[in-house]
Order: sequence, then structure tokens, then C-alpha cells
Amino acid sequence: MKYICILIMLASLSLSVYAQDTSMPVTKTRSFSIDQNSVVKDSTGKRLTFKEWNVLMRTRQYVLFPENLDDPNPSFVVRKKGYKEVRYIPTEPAAAETAPQQKQPSAEEIREQYLASLPKPRESAYFTTGETIEPFSTRDLNNNKIKLKELRGKVVVLNFWFIGCPACMQEIPELNKLVDDYKNNPSVVFLAIALDYSWEIKKFLKTTAFNYDIIDNGRYIADGYKVGLYPTNVILDKEGKVAFHSVGFAPNSPYWMRKTINEGLK
Repeated sequence: MKYICILIMLASLSLSVYAQDTSMPVTKTRSFSIDQNSVVKDSTGKRLTFKEWNVLMRTRQYVLFPENLDDPNPSFVVRKKGYKEVRYIPTEPAAAETAPQQKQPSAEEIREQYLASLPKPRESAYFTTGETIEPFSTRDLNNNKIKLKELRGKVVVLNFWFIGCPACMQEIPELNKLVDDYKNNPSVVFLAIALDYSWEIKKFLKTTAFNYDIIDNGRYIADGYKVGLYPTNVILDKEGKVAFHSVGFAPNSPYWMRKTINEGLK
């Protein structure tokens, strides 16, 4: 059986920028080249990896602006389409100095706003929001019994993965942070359904931490839900209904997963 992974496709693109010099009645046209080595930042000044900004550009909802039009090889800022920079020039400098300053958002608040502005992760084709999925019974890697039906009343976070999936490997550190956020909350359960055998997973865990409760040899569970793309993440509310589901790795998947878990705990 061949597994299909969601991989972030890398591509180069070119950008043409048209800038008007307000001191002269002429319009200047400049062209810039951009590739995976270009410096690209978000609105907070944080440098993005090629993979991060390439994902944004593929949504066609964002554009790149050069920071310095006079620089032949400038760095770029990624902004959402329709963004317009507004600058205010006070008419009375003295009044501006005495005006109360607005509270500046923290770095964490800025990051949350940025993640919220990104397109919501792609939904899977195997689950439907609001549906109650067929429960399964199995044992985990430590031979503990797991019955999905008995987890009603808790928020259940499911991850379908396998060791040879690059996108699965990419999201594991972020999933571990998610587990750590709720480590003292018994009302949240994290289950990772792996396609690999127990001996393969135990060998893998010697070098890579994965803090979910892992179910080995879970191919029959994945097949039961017709899961064919990995990773696939699903969150069930306390009634056992699908509250969130996504396929592939997206930079803001943990943001939406955390948001869904918090809403489910209310």
C-alpha cells in the first residue's frame, strides 16, 4: 500500500513592483526576483522560512512588498491583500506628546493575531463537523485498554500518522506543545493512531519524543474511517461529535486545535 503525504511544494516566483516618486511627475517601474533564499518577514518583523511564506502565497490571499525600493536585492514583507499603511501626522506636536499612548500588544498577542489571520487548515474528506464517529476499542503501546465510547465527557484529540510521513514528523513538536498545555487537565485525551508496528514505534521513540498516547498497528482503525492522507487530525467534543478535522500540516493547525479544545471545555 502506498501512503499519500501532504507535502509543501516549493516553487520560485517573481515579483514586479510599481512605485511612484511623489516628488517627480513620473512613475518608476522596478522588478525584483525572489526565491527560496530571499529574506521574507511577517508584519511583526519575524523572519519566515521559505516553507511558511510559500504556503501563504499559494493561498493567493497575500502579496510581498519590498522593504526598500532602492535596494536591488531587498528583503520583503508579506501582507494580506488590501492592506494599506496609514500614517498620521499630528497638526499640533505638543498635543500629540501629551496624548495617552495605547497599550501595545504583546509578542504572544501579535503571534495569535497572525495565526488567526491565516486561512483555516484544510478539512479532511473523511469526517464531517458535527457527526458522531463510529467508536473503536483497542490497546495502546503500553497494552492499556482504550474504548472511545468510554471517553464521552472528555475532549478527545486524534492524530492519524506513520513514521515515514514527512508532514507527520514536521508537526510532532507542535503537537507535543499542545499536550503540555493540557497535561494537568484530565478532561482532554490525546490519542495518536499509528500505522506502524509496536517495535518500529518503540525504536522511533528512542530518538523522537511524541507525547500522545500512541496506538500501534492502527491501520484497521484508519481504514475504518477511510483515512488516506496523513497526517489527519480530529477533535471530538464531550458528546463524541467531530468539532474539528484537518488533513496535512499547516503552520496554524495548533492554533485552531487549541481554540477548539478550549471551546469544548466550556
